[in-house]
Amino acid sequence: MDEERERKLVSLRNRVRSQLKSDTSNKEIKKPGLLEKANTKILEKNEEVPVEEDMTISLSRIEHEFQRFASSNRENEKLRNVAAFCILAGAILGMLSGFMQLTGNPAELVENSQFFAIDDEVDVSGIVLFEDGSEFEGMIIEIYDINSGKNYGTQVTGDDGFFVFKDVPQRPMRMEFSEEGFISVHVTFMPDKAYIHHITMHEGEEEDISEIGDIAESELNKIVLVGTIVGVFTILFALLGVHAYFEVKRATHYRRTLYFAGLSMFSRGLIIVGPALTLIGMGFLTLAKYQFADQNLDS
Repeated sequence: MDEERERKLVSLRNRVRSQLKSDTSNKEIKKPGLLEKANTKILEKNEEVPVEEDMTISLSRIEHEFQRFASSNRENEKLRNVAAFCILAGAILGMLSGFMQLTGNPAELVENSQFFAIDDEVDVSGIVLFEDGSEFEGMIIEIYDINSGKNYGTQVTGDDGFFVFKDVPQRPMRMEFSEEGFISVHVTFMPDKAYIHHITMHEGEEEDISEIGDIAESELNKIVLVGTIVGVFTILFALLGVHAYFEVKRATHYRRTLYFAGLSMFSRGLIIVGPALTLIGMGFLTLAKYQFADQNLDS
């Protein structure tokens, strides 16, 4: 019995020892993996830091080089001359845009353009229908010039309800549709060969009149007025640019020169070309800042 007990204790000790050995080996295997991960993260951070440092160094180097260039060319009058030339070029382009705006005649454009060409005489056509949508045959139609009252003919609709007036001048006109037992219809319009009139007759007293259509007031005068105002202000802003040019040449008041140059950008010379040149000139002007008398006093 004692031998059996001793044998069991020995086997138990052996199992415990083997289990301890296996746990120790597993721990030893895991430790290198954790260390490798930590080392990898440290290496990644070390790799990222130089990139940020390089960017910072490059930006500071550019800023340092710019400051060095500005300080070394502080008394260089060529920079001020380039600024004056760019501002003057922007102003000249602005004046050209203003004169183009003033000399453009919308009326001539409308008359001479193929897209807006107006024919002297056109054919006026249309269809007359009953309330149920069937064709109205035998309807009497007359057409008058609204301004002069001149009659340009009379037409009677056919069996298809269709009518045509030939060679009607393109001036404000009025067509009158009248038939006994139906309400008279007066149509006010501007003749257009591409438009077909559709008229529906309603039963009623002939003395009753239904007015249709309207002559829209021409917007041409308003367009010319707005164009003239824009052209005048464009030239005025461009003249501020010319004044800024002389201010740069005099080199007396730095801030006032910048204000005049900035306002001259509203002349919109060739849309963006003029303002871009003026902006470049203002950039060169900042480099020549201390060549102005008021800035030397401040310093």
